[in-house]
Amino acid sequence: MRAIILQHAIFEGPGYILSWLHEQGIASDICFLYKPDSPLPNIESANLLIILGGPMSIYDEEQYPWLKKEKELIRQAIENNIPTLGICFGAQLIADIFGAKVRSSPHKAIGWYPIKAESTSKRNCFHFPDHFTSLFWHKDEFELPENATLLASSSICENQAFQIKNHVIGLQFHAQTTPYHLQSMINNSSLDLTNDRYIQPSQQLLSAPASFFVQSNQLINNVISYLLLKSKRKQS
Repeated sequence: MRAIILQHAIFEGPGYILSWLHEQGIASDICFLYKPDSPLPNIESANLLIILGGPMSIYDEEQYPWLKKEKELIRQAIENNIPTLGICFGAQLIADIFGAKVRSSPHKAIGWYPIKAESTSKRNCFHFPDHFTSLFWHKDEFELPENATLLASSSICENQAFQIKNHVIGLQFHAQTTPYHLQSMINNSSLDLTNDRYIQPSQQLLSAPASFFVQSNQLINNVISYLLLKSKRKQS
């Protein structure tokens, strides 16, 4: 088993995901797209693609020339039925690939906020807990792609999670966050922590209950397990 992780900034790593993959015996190759001349990986041999967050916008192709090639790689993975998970900027890239608009959010959101599961009659969809709390850190938001199912929402930013077929899930929130990962984001993005309505100060971010981290990490565990399980069933 081999997972490819696309990382867009030095301070937005895979967090809990990396240790979970290691525990499951799944090899991981991290592509550091922010490094000059970093080659894109060969996606054909991958069993899982994970697209992480980043401070850029999906339209910043002139500033980040690798974005065009990355979008093609993601499209190729999805067309080849490779289980694909997008987190924040990663979810926005998936939405864009499927023709949905990505735009600036009415409110920049940074903090631990409640999310609720959306009921769906589709039996094969992933199901979130009815209510949970996870980390928001975004300035943009995505519209729901045409053939996607909305899985979770919030009062701050409606579209929090979506699913396309059985092998593609996008999350607007950062469920992979660990205390170390969060501290790194704060250290490198302190200018984002302005005095706005939905932006919590660093002290409040870091003093979140341990249960917020535990529940978020369990969710990312469950999401990846779901994607891999559906993939195995399809192959069999």
